Amino acid sequence: MTTPSAPTDHAPTVSEEIKLSVRHLNFYYGDKQVLFDNTLDIAKNKVTAFIGPSGCGKSTHIRTYNRMFELYKGHRAEGEILMDGMNILDPKQIPALELRHRIGMIFQKPTPFPMSIFDNIAYGLRLHTKLGKKEIEQRVEQA
Repeated sequence: MTTPSAPTDHAPTVSEEIKLSVRHLNFYYGDKQVLFDNTLDIAKNKVTAFIGPSGCGKSTHIRTYNRMFELYKGHRAEGEILMDGMNILDPKQIPALELRHRIGMIFQKPTPFPMSIFDNIAYGLRLHTKLGKKEIEQRVEQA
């Protein structure tokens, strides 16, 4: 996916507040670069659509917004994605968990995290409860 460096006719207007500002975003699956210098602004409270053929990088681009790629070995992003003045690609500026609370993802097909089935089921319990290991194990087995 390649975007122009300069805004297009469809870029947000001056009166629209920018919520996300993507600057020179590159993305790699290992050594293979799949996004090249993506630069765009996304207005607050507006619908933005990414349109293109299968495999052109739409989903990869969007997944960078909450750093889902960090769950997979060898995947990395370069550049900046600014939200409310902070670079959300920088773990020092915003932890992944906090970012994912602010930017959620809904997928066409259910895609588990790259963990065991047990850990995928237990993930929500570990994240949102203070249950002990034994109680989590019991609930996962029950599920």
